[in-house]
Amino acid sequence: MRDKNIPRRSFVNRIIEIAERRNLDFQLEVEGAGSSDGRELQVSPYPFNWCFVGAPEQNAHTPDEKVHKHDIKTMIELYSWLMKDL
Repeated sequence: MRDKNIPRRSFVNRIIEIAERRNLDFQLEVEGAGSSDGRELQVSPYPFNWCFVGAPEQNAHTPDEKVHKHDIKTMIELYSWLMKDL
């Protein structure tokens, strides 16, 4: 939640509500520094809601990157519900 290019909180809250309503495990990302590619979306001349949804990783962007299988399964399930509920 510290991404300097964070999406609108009201849209993030909608996604959280969907995950909770569908009883899906999730976590909010908290970084001490850095940013996602959200800046490129925010500076677009076309206004739209966006939010990065991904599985939590250990050692991101390294040869030792790890993601738990349960997190991948839950992420895909969330994508499916987002397509239906948003």
